[in-house]
Amino acid sequence: MAKAATVDELRRGEKVKNLADLPGVPSGTRGRVYLVDGFAWTRYRVLFDNGVDIGSLDRTVLARPKDFEAALERRNQEATPQAEAESAPGDGEAAAAAGGAEDKSINGVAVPGHLLERSKRARERLTAA
Repeated sequence: MAKAATVDELRRGEKVKNLADLPGVPSGTRGRVYLVDGFAWTRYRVLFDNGVDIGSLDRTVLARPKDFEAALERRNQEATPQAEAESAPGDGEAAAAAGGAEDKSINGVAVPGHLLERSKRARERLTAA
């Protein structure tokens, strides 16, 4: 039995704009959802107007064209308190203790810095052997 779509979920064929820069797709590029997938976490595959096709996109990086400006403003307002909290004194010490690795966003999914650092060390071990 198919689940009923909520108001916030996008439908197949719906036009969207991306709120964040994605690989090969600058922020604000129009696209069309052509696959909706997932049970607990709904993901979208979008074909953008510049020809780039990206899958596993979260709803947080997509907005309907009519809601784009409001969503972008809301996203910037949410990012401002986080940026202020990150620049607080003492955060540099925590990053240094963790090896200085920073989180990185890949295809709209955040990868923790400690996992990137662990992967880097494993590659170094393999090339040294």
